[in-house]
This record gives sequence, C-alpha cells and structure tokens, in this order.
Amino acid sequence: MKKITHFFYLLLSASRFLLFPFSLFWGVIAALRRKCNRKAKTFNIPTICVGNLCTGGSGKTPHVEYIADFLSQNHQVAILSRGYGRKTKGYIHANEIPNLSSEIIGDEPMLYVTKFPNVEVAVCEKRKIGIEKLLIENSKLEIVVLDDAYQHLSVNYSLRILLTEYDRPYFKDYPLPIGNLREFRSVSKYADIIIVTKCPDSLSEDEKKLFKQKLRLKSHQELFFTKIKYEVGGCEEKSPSNFEGVDGNAGRGSLYGKSNILLITGIANPKPLVQYLESQFGKIYKLHFPDHHAFTKKDIEKIIRLKKQLGGDSCIIITTEKDSQRLKDFDNMLDYQTIPIEVVFLEKEDCFQEKLLFAPYAKSPASPNPGTM
Repeated sequence: MKKITHFFYLLLSASRFLLFPFSLFWGVIAALRRKCNRKAKTFNIPTICVGNLCTGGSGKTPHVEYIADFLSQNHQVAILSRGYGRKTKGYIHANEIPNLSSEIIGDEPMLYVTKFPNVEVAVCEKRKIGIEKLLIENSKLEIVVLDDAYQHLSVNYSLRILLTEYDRPYFKDYPLPIGNLREFRSVSKYADIIIVTKCPDSLSEDEKKLFKQKLRLKSHQELFFTKIKYEVGGCEEKSPSNFEGVDGNAGRGSLYGKSNILLITGIANPKPLVQYLESQFGKIYKLHFPDHHAFTKKDIEKIIRLKKQLGGDSCIIITTEKDSQRLKDFDNMLDYQTIPIEVVFLEKEDCFQEKLLFAPYAKSPASPNPGTM
C-alpha cells in the first residue's frame, strides 16, 4: 500500500512540474490584464465588490446576503451579479421580469430575489454597464453590491472585499492549472478587507495571528474571520419544525420519523454541509453534482429512484437554498427541505459594519486595482 501511495505522489509531483509553465503563463496574463487596463469608471455612489481568488466557492453568496441585508435596512441597495449558469445574455433587471427563473438570471440572483424583496437584483456580464443601467432605472439608488467581481476591473470600487476559505487559503494555492487560483496570490494586496470564511466554531488567537502573518496584510487592510451557521433550530431532537423552505414550494417534508436523509448538492464545496449534517444525524446519503449544475429530467428521475431505494416515505431529501432555485422548476421533483445558512462573525462585527456604512464613493485611479474589463 505504501508503494502505491508513493507512486501516486510521484505521479502528482511530475504532473505539477509539467503544468508549471502553463500555470505561470496564466498568472502572468492575469497580471498584465490588471496592469495594462486603466479605464475604470468611478461612480458617485458606493460600489462594494465581493470576490475571491480561487475558482471554487469561498462563501460569496452568504456574505453578499449579509451585506445586502444589513445595508438595505436604511438604504436603497442593489445586487449586481454575472448570473452564472443562466441561459440568457446581457443586462436583466430581475425585479421587472414576470415568471422569473434561475434559467433567466441564474441560481444565486434568483435566491437574492426570493430572500430580499426590498433589494433590487440585476445581472450583467459587464459590471460597469450593469451599474450604469441600474442608476438610469433608479436615480435614488444608494449602494451597489457586486457579487464575484474581484476580477472585473471596469469599476473603481469603493470597497473591495476578498474572501478565502479557512481550509483552502489562497496562500497555499497556485494559479490554474496547477492550483485553483484565477490570478497570482499577490493581487490580494488590492483588497481593502480580507475575510477568512468557513472557520471552525472556536478559533484560537494564535491561529488568527498565524493567518494574519501568512496573508501578509498591507497597512490599509483589515482582517475578519467568519463561520457558517446552518439555520436548523432544534436539530439534535430532529424536530418536525426543522428546515424551513426558501419559498412555498420548498420545505414541505419533515425530519420527524425519517430513517434516512438524502442530501442533494450542486455547489462547489459541499464538505462543510456534509460534516455538519453527519455530526447531527450520523450517516447520510449524498448525491453531488457540479457547481451550478443545470438539473435535467434524468437527474430528477435518478433522485426519485434513489429515494425509493432508501425507503420512500421514510427518507427525506435535503438540499441547499441555491440548489432549490434550480430544483423547484421541475413539477415532478419530490418534496424536499432546504437548509438556510447565514454568516457569523467570530469577532469585530461592528467594525465590519462600520466599514460598510462609511465606504467612500470610490477609489481614485491612482489607488490599487485601477483597470477595466
């Protein structure tokens, strides 16, 4: 067994060595793109950019939700997203479209529309154009929160928030294809705020100091630590009141008296959710799909067959809020429960909120991250 493990380790090392030139080329191209483009637009309202460096999920969606929910209590806020996975193109103002679906605007924007009726939601591949059109349609708009926009350089953002996972920090990663980074880790210097996401419940001061050292923060940067809280009240008792759905089409089942749990996910990193559910219920059955997976009729049929194999009515299906936005479009999809999540700051939440409220209108072109798409 040791010989086999050593062989695969050598094979992995060799593949990384062969791919290194491509990884270097990718990083250099991304760096030149930042350096050469200098036509970013400054807007007269705060624009808050939330993004990451890696290709997988770092918790952007719940952090965007946190920011939009907090700011919309006293301000007119819009969320602008690319609308990844949608079957449309160009600018779409979600609040003005009848019979809205994830196919039209994407699963994440669809979730924002569902959860925040007082927040405007729009999608556009080109962020500058998206903001311009939002302001034309609503001159009273006060703040725009941009989802996954760290690599979109057409705007001089007022506040740049960079996320990195506790288990997969960017200082341990490399550019594609060796690693999962979209750019060299050095571009983290352009962020105003860095948030270490998905932290364990208890994080010692020594661990925080170690992260701060390895992140090599600049003098203008502030560091925060957050964890994910799953909205499952009384989970230990397996209460039938658990798992409130995102909308009327979800959450029709109950955990009460169920012998098996089937988890359906189409997200980048389901590991934290799996660990949480296993800690609460022991063994669970998992059916994972790629991130932003466009479910098909065959997928639904597979889910139906699997639930039948797991006991039919004695098995309950659980999925994420994002996945529910794509599953609910199928009439033959079985009853399921969603598991909402929220962001919890381990410390300094007041400081973070203050930075959101007092974000300047925009950085000058001479500040970090000038550029354009």
